[in-house]
Amino acid sequence: MNTDESINALARQARAHWEAGRLDAAEACFVRAIAAAGGQAGVADLHGQLAAVMDGAGRLADAVAQSELALAAELALGQGDSQPSVKVARYFLADRLLRLAETGRALKVLAPSLAALPDDWLLNTAQAEALLAVGRADEAKAAARRALANAGSDAKRAQLAERLQAVLRD
Repeated sequence: MNTDESINALARQARAHWEAGRLDAAEACFVRAIAAAGGQAGVADLHGQLAAVMDGAGRLADAVAQSELALAAELALGQGDSQPSVKVARYFLADRLLRLAETGRALKVLAPSLAALPDDWLLNTAQAEALLAVGRADEAKAAARRALANAGSDAKRAQLAERLQAVLRD
């Protein structure tokens, strides 16, 4: 089995363990896959998935560290801040930072992709929640309205409206 096949097999095993709720086994497989991958292109996804496993296990600080590695790996590939993979990495890192009450860091993480994609609903959702957390209610409402205005469907808009209720309250 070559290195790519080994990495893919480990990643499949990790996801199977994760889906079955065996988070320790999933983590071990992801760690081995990351070690085998080195700096290959897929390492960002592996770090992101490991972050989700750690988040699910209640290890938010560890999940933040893996989210930072996922973002760094995306940026190391030369991905720009408007690229979907970078946007998603920034979103998950910011979300986790916000849950750790590191709101200032969350806003800084979002800023480059928001500059490139000012109307992106996902980024504006995270920004709205972070701005509300630091007491910047008017800016939070504006970000929430941008998120709603740019949602891709009525179903997504309804989902966001429910999520952003606290932000949109008068």
